[in-house]
This record gives sequence, structure tokens and C-alpha cells, in this order.
Amino acid sequence: MKLLVSTALLCCVHSAHANTRLDEHLFSPDHGIICDQRAGFCVDRYGISMAFTKEFLGQAAQDKMMNMINEVGAKNFDTSRYSFSNKVYCDSGQQACFTDRYQEQPQETYSQVLFK
Repeated sequence: MKLLVSTALLCCVHSAHANTRLDEHLFSPDHGIICDQRAGFCVDRYGISMAFTKEFLGQAAQDKMMNMINEVGAKNFDTSRYSFSNKVYCDSGQQACFTDRYQEQPQETYSQVLFK
């Protein structure tokens, strides 16, 4: 019975983040993932994810992101640090998001979705 209640609680917590709209162009299709329709990429706790970009935004978005990476060179493109189209900046190494790349004010909502 305890296992059933625990499982039910986990499902509720997990689904609370599913398909969550974070901003006009940003949404979380599942806990641990945020997609930016305007910027054309999706991320998980490790950074920009080509697989999630393709799954939630389509092949064209993945191709566009791959072209961008190839233009600057894979060695010069850090997928673990990124800014969304609303200026929220996340650093997967720090496991934290901030209101802006140049401010240290935490953005708790995005951090919770990606890293908690």
C-alpha cells in the first residue's frame, strides 16, 4: 500500500511539470526538459539536447541547431551553457538558471524544472 501511495505521489509531482508553459515561447514537455520554440532548441539537465530538440520541435529545428554548431565548430560550441529567447541563462555545470547571463539573480522556476 505504501508503494502504491508513493508511486501515485511521484506521478502527480512528475506530471505537474509536463506540458508546462514557462513563457510565451518556452515550455516544459516533461520534468527535466525545457524547449524554446523561438530559439529552436530543447535542453535537459546536461545542456542542449539534439534528441529532445528533434522530438519536441521537429527535424527542421534539429537541423538548424546542428548547422549552427557546425558553423562555429563543435569544439567551440558549449552546449552546457545557453540563454533562452527570454534571456534566462542556464549553466548545466552549476545546475542553475539565472534571470540573465550577466546577473547572478537565480531563476528558480527554470532551475526546478531542469535540475531538481
